[in-house]
Amino acid sequence: MLSCIVMALLSGARNHGNIQLSEKVYSRIKSLFPDEKKFLISGAILLSNVYSSRVGLSWTEVNGELVQFKAHDRFHPTSSEIYAELDRLSSELIQHDHGLDSSWITRSMKEDEIIESVLCGHSEKLAIAFNFIQQPIPSIIQITKNLRVCGDCHEARKLIAKIRQRHIIVRDANRIHHFYSSGQCSCQDHF
Repeated sequence: MLSCIVMALLSGARNHGNIQLSEKVYSRIKSLFPDEKKFLISGAILLSNVYSSRVGLSWTEVNGELVQFKAHDRFHPTSSEIYAELDRLSSELIQHDHGLDSSWITRSMKEDEIIESVLCGHSEKLAIAFNFIQQPIPSIIQITKNLRVCGDCHEARKLIAKIRQRHIIVRDANRIHHFYSSGQCSCQDHF
């Protein structure tokens, strides 16, 4: 009976997008039912649904202006230039043997979507492309985002910093990543 109540509470928190409550309830599930694997797995799936349902947002400041991007954003006045720069960055990544890692896609893909369109539309990639179309291009690119950086974006950031010889700083939900022009990250790939 208690397990049904706790799962109903977790489902309700998920339905309302309440991440803090979802995490608290899942933590309680782990402490109350540590040996019930099916129950723990169901709870983990509900918790992951809360994380995947959030829209990725990124902010960057350029020339004293704070600019916000959301995943797959096409509403910025320079959207066509941003996506053209994103295409150039993608080509450079491919030339340097970066392959897209679809294991980082946390939602169901629509029928008309391809892996590249899903991963290349992440908000921080748009913010980085926006920085690269500025004149002059900032020597240090700074981005803040509301979610954790995905592994594919992390690997791409390291390579872009190296290819373009720029220092890229990304503050995600967990930590600050300094991507150096040497192609290394301050987190030493522990994210």
